[in-house]
Amino acid sequence: MLQLEFLDYDLGQIMGYFANEWVVGWVLIITGILAAAWLFETITDPIPILGSIFDIVKVLGTYLGFFVGALDILVGYVVWVTQPDAVIVAGILILAGFSLTMRILSKFPLGLVFALAVSIFVTFTIYGVLAPYAGDAYIGEYVTQIISLKWMAVIGIIIFGIAYSLGGFLLSIMSLLGKIFSSTPISVLVGLACIGVGIVVLVMPDLVGIVLPWVPPPLP
Repeated sequence: MLQLEFLDYDLGQIMGYFANEWVVGWVLIITGILAAAWLFETITDPIPILGSIFDIVKVLGTYLGFFVGALDILVGYVVWVTQPDAVIVAGILILAGFSLTMRILSKFPLGLVFALAVSIFVTFTIYGVLAPYAGDAYIGEYVTQIISLKWMAVIGIIIFGIAYSLGGFLLSIMSLLGKIFSSTPISVLVGLACIGVGIVVLVMPDLVGIVLPWVPPPLP
């Protein structure tokens, strides 16, 4: 029977894997290539083979950027926790992660998505809490009415309105920042910075505050 052992790893073990200068360096370089793919594609367009390669990289960056960005944020956190002096490395990883993930997220109305998620979660939670009391001799009649589809929908709409009002403004600001950082000029600059820092991490890690040997985060 096929067993996927990595599914049994805990967070400490996963973080420990990324506590390595070679892993961090190559994550930075790959991130940089994806983030600056537009520039590389434009430069290499007249060159048949390279142009085609970066055409593919540009397309992959659009679809895989979100996942690579999430990985960048995780690796940036690992660097920040395990290498307190490597602020530049952690910062560029987290910034690149934000830039790549917001390429996708900025295309969605985040305020609506957030409010809808909160509304669904809270409504189902209320249902789960009240449903066992539907047969109660004293409050069962009222509980049955409340957990009916009609009243659950009303509760969901009210919660949606509250969540959208409270979280909409903050998420609108976040969405605006995301559009700025995921724009082509900023993305290219972040990508080039990632490549530069990644090379330094591989060649001279002490220059950016990485102390070797790298001590992984303690396991729980």
